[in-house]
Amino acid sequence: MELFQYIWIGFMLLLLLYRMIFQKFKKHNRENIGLSAILIIFTGSSYTFTQMNLIFVIIVIAVAAYFAVWNSILFVRNGYEPERLK
Repeated sequence: MELFQYIWIGFMLLLLLYRMIFQKFKKHNRENIGLSAILIIFTGSSYTFTQMNLIFVIIVIAVAAYFAVWNSILFVRNGYEPERLK
């Protein structure tokens, strides 16, 4: 079970990093917010995982929260700007 947790968390982090680096978070903002929320919930919900690797868990949750906030700012900005200002 622990190997699955590492694979799942690594996959979600790599997906978010790929979208940040190569797409500059220009699209998929709503999906990125959801991925970040799932990543925070999944990482924080496993008791044995958090007890063994507390520093790693804190880093993952901080990165996921950063991605969620950044994408929510971009989503709101892109969603509510008038068309002539873009």
